[in-house]
Amino acid sequence: MSKLSFSFLKSLILVIIFIVPGLSQTRSGKLGVGVDGSMQYLIGAGATNTSPAFGGGVNLSYSILESFSVRTKFGINQLSWKGGLSTSQLTDLMTLNLYFTGDLMPNSNFNIFPLVGCGMVFYDPKYDNGTRAGVGSFDMQYSVGGGADYFLNEFWSITLMGEYVLTNSRYFAGSTAGVGPSAANINNDSFMRVSLQIRYYFFDQNFIAKLLKAQRDRSKHSK
Repeated sequence: MSKLSFSFLKSLILVIIFIVPGLSQTRSGKLGVGVDGSMQYLIGAGATNTSPAFGGGVNLSYSILESFSVRTKFGINQLSWKGGLSTSQLTDLMTLNLYFTGDLMPNSNFNIFPLVGCGMVFYDPKYDNGTRAGVGSFDMQYSVGGGADYFLNEFWSITLMGEYVLTNSRYFAGSTAGVGPSAANINNDSFMRVSLQIRYYFFDQNFIAKLLKAQRDRSKHSK
């Protein structure tokens, strides 16, 4: 290994050890991809009894500005409920969501953010007796909530995110075919979703060069 290559490698290792942990933030141009697990709990579902259900998916985050990010998530989830039958029923969901977040602590390892979002969902609509409802399987949903990012270092983060999801359908939790007062659910369903995400970040071509320059400047000031 040449002297130049060895010096570059040594500088890169020093950057990762000493510089990288102190720069964790939601800076402009930071792109992250990851996986998440989620829990959904139905609310606003008429007389339906509900219980937690779980799912998972993949996610992406991109910082447009230092304090403003766009996040997306593709997930396969479920909703658990009891209608006219004593046994538990499951409604399967496949969702693609888009979120806009305001990063309130962009220069910290711990960042809090509010969010608003919308999403497309394909689901298995159900009547109260558990049979499939004769309505479309596509729905648009809207979310509001918030969460927090914790950056382990410049390249990894853990995110906890909670959201209230409003649907445009009353068939997520087993509405009866009727529309009168006897119907188990005459209003559109809604649910809470909590997600735990792990994400890895990528950077532009100048990122390593900037960190190396920062390390060199740090070395000069320390002499």
